[in-house]
Amino acid sequence: MDNIKEKIKTLNDETISNMLNQRKNHTSSFKDLLLDEQKKRKKHNHLMATNWNYAIKEHIKTGLESPIPYKVIPYKNGIGIKKIEFLKPIKNGSL
Repeated sequence: MDNIKEKIKTLNDETISNMLNQRKNHTSSFKDLLLDEQKKRKKHNHLMATNWNYAIKEHIKTGLESPIPYKVIPYKNGIGIKKIEFLKPIKNGSL
């Protein structure tokens, strides 16, 4: 079952939608797994669209966790992103 979940995670959104459309009249655990994955991907955070402070904090967090880390620099008034700086790759344990 875990193997199936991992394979579903690798599918793109269109493929998942097509698979669900083919199973409209059926109920199965596979269909449930597809629906769960689709719901996970559709998460929308209303605060990201309406609150700059929250959005900037999330962008900073995402930048530091990304494979190529970057730093988000907001404007002084806190509305908008002034600049994005890519950090140097980690060598010998330091930036």
